[in-house]
Amino acid sequence: MLCLLLAGAAAPAQALDESALVLQSGEFLPDASPALPDDADPRWRPILLPDVWRGEERFAQGSAGWYRFRLDAPAQARQARALYFQRASLNLAVYFNRSFVGDGGRFDEPMTLHANRALLFTLPTPLWRAEGNLVHVYLRGYPHFTGLPPFEAGPLEPLQSRYELRRLLQNHAGLGLMLLTLVASSFGLSFWRRYPDQPVYFWFGLTAACWTVFCANMAFSQPPLPGRYWLALMHSAIDWSFAAQMVFVHRFLEMRRPWLERLMLGLAVLSTLSNFLGSWWQLRYIGSLMHLPGLASLAYCLAFAMSRGRRLPRGEVVLLCVGLGLELLLAVNDALPVIVGAEERYLNPVLLTHFAVPVFLYAMAWRLIDRSLVVRRELDQLNRNLEARVAVVRAEVEQAYAQRYALEREQARLEERERIHRDLHDDLGAKLLTLVHSAGSDQNVALARSALADLREVVSLNPEDTISLRGALSEMETEARQRAQDMQCRLDWQYPDEADRLEVPSGFAFHLARILREALGNALHHGRPGQVEVAMAVEPGGELRLEVRDDGSGGGPYRPGGGMNRMLARARQLRGSVRWLPRPGGGTCVELRAPLPMGG
Repeated sequence: MLCLLLAGAAAPAQALDESALVLQSGEFLPDASPALPDDADPRWRPILLPDVWRGEERFAQGSAGWYRFRLDAPAQARQARALYFQRASLNLAVYFNRSFVGDGGRFDEPMTLHANRALLFTLPTPLWRAEGNLVHVYLRGYPHFTGLPPFEAGPLEPLQSRYELRRLLQNHAGLGLMLLTLVASSFGLSFWRRYPDQPVYFWFGLTAACWTVFCANMAFSQPPLPGRYWLALMHSAIDWSFAAQMVFVHRFLEMRRPWLERLMLGLAVLSTLSNFLGSWWQLRYIGSLMHLPGLASLAYCLAFAMSRGRRLPRGEVVLLCVGLGLELLLAVNDALPVIVGAEERYLNPVLLTHFAVPVFLYAMAWRLIDRSLVVRRELDQLNRNLEARVAVVRAEVEQAYAQRYALEREQARLEERERIHRDLHDDLGAKLLTLVHSAGSDQNVALARSALADLREVVSLNPEDTISLRGALSEMETEARQRAQDMQCRLDWQYPDEADRLEVPSGFAFHLARILREALGNALHHGRPGQVEVAMAVEPGGELRLEVRDDGSGGGPYRPGGGMNRMLARARQLRGSVRWLPRPGGGTCVELRAPLPMGG
């Protein structure tokens, strides 16, 4: 926004292209007909630009007329040339050597408005004549809203660059700013609907909504309403935005001036009635004069903020004063030539107020959001304090009940566990023991003994007990050595140095043993290794690292199956991770890392 503002402020100082010709003198024919007039008509009379239509006699035959200008042939006949209009009040059509070149859009209602938009028309090279050329301009406007500023004729490329720059600053930026003010208005009105006891949000949203209408007038050339009502709406929106902004500044500074607020709002109502119900003359002149109280309210708000803002944080006051001062400066720069009727207003390249107001509104929106967040944090803190006190009382009331409930639940859990273990031992254990004595082969006997050992381990498991890590895995080591011997494989089993004094919960040891058994089973059955190494170590950070390495035929890729998925699930139970890595020269390394439980 700052870059666009500086570029817009610097635009009046831009030098004209040396090869461009500024057309200021020509001839005028008071004929409202859009048909190209006869050049021999005796009513043609000399005229100088800017030509601002004043007086009822200028509008006696309608708010339209014809202009005629003469152009010499360019030195370089083949170079593309164009006509560049900074603005047109309110629409025009161009003819070159009596051939239609282009127009600004609709001439019937709602008419296309170009009071704030540039126009560029390319002059076809074949139409140029060596003995002299004529440019006819048909201008159409509304009573007291008609005029033609000087325009330029020259090479297409530099004029097109200036045309695009003006369109960017005046119109495309206006569209973006309109969207910004629309969002700001939605924010303010939405907050006010949620917090109706905070009127500062309503007045902020109303200010932004009114200014959105002005930005829409800058952004769009085709109004949605007939020009009489669109211009009345635009003038009224400016007056309402000034009035609403003054009330917003009062609320923002936590002050009230009821009589002054009613005066400004009453003037806005009178201005709206005059704009919509009065004549074109009232809309043009009375409507412009009604902007003076708005400018005065800006100066008042700035002085009021500087004198009464000491109770607020310094940053808020500085931001408010800078925004109001910038808005006042640019509003005076744009509005004063219009109010006094100076012809120079047709030469002003870019209006600047529509840059300042949206930036000011967004700065204020930021401060309002910050305020609401501060209030919300204070309310949340009060709620948290209240909830903390309620929680303390509730905890005292529920503590005895919770303890009793916990004891009863623990007793029921132990009784149910004992029942399940007893049933498993008496039923499934007896069947496995029978299978051990009746199995027909050593492999079936070993499998039955392993299942019986697993059952005894599950039945005797108490997750709250702590056991020695080496003791928990000793039976696993014996079983693994027997399985490796049956597979004619050498097993190297390494415990950490502190294994004898390292105690872990029995649940941790249970999952660790199951992961180890699955890894050994996969290595022996799928890899057909000649050697398997089981190495455990405790890292300095208290992490257990278990590796099962083999020199078998495995080596990736590793696609998780049922066993690998079970290992991953058990690793998550241990809050650790397991991965499969290929070993150089062949084989697989299964690596498990898991933090040792507290106290382990």
